Amino acid sequence: VLGPQHPRSRGLAYDKKLLPMHRLDAPMTVLVRLIYASKVAAHFGPMDMHDILDKSRRNNIEHGISGLLILADGYFFQALEGDRAAVHATYARILKDSRHTGSVMLSSLEIEKRQFSGWSMGYVLSSEKNKPLFMSYSSNKYFAPLELRAAAAESLLAEIGAHARHLGGTETAT
Repeated sequence: VLGPQHPRSRGLAYDKKLLPMHRLDAPMTVLVRLIYASKVAAHFGPMDMHDILDKSRRNNIEHGISGLLILADGYFFQALEGDRAAVHATYARILKDSRHTGSVMLSSLEIEKRQFSGWSMGYVLSSEKNKPLFMSYSSNKYFAPLELRAAAAESLLAEIGAHARHLGGTETAT
């Protein structure tokens, strides 16, 4: 029998390992990582990338989302991390953006820890310096992220993120 002084009598759960007390009726959040790839639209220009990064970073901070956006061989390749509802709502907005076409969700996993924490939206542009890394995941002479299996997409993003952090770990990693 729970008395009025017992934490659970007020809808609170108490465990010595979980301090402070948490409400039993609070919505449970699940941390996820969603990875997608899409083709850059024909009308995409240099200012579009600046606009995407500026708006993404602002919105992602507001919604607790971290991630990494890659532009390589005419494709976007992106990871979004955060609360499941926030990540899926963000992806739904991305799907409506006319600056890309043919988006394919490559992976959507529950995760224990973010890979891109600290980056509201990291950015990597394919260059001669990092091209061998991209090509190590490609079956032909061009990077083709739409053909990646989920495990390969996860692995490639982890490698690119680690490489970018090694070079400086900033929101404008290259």
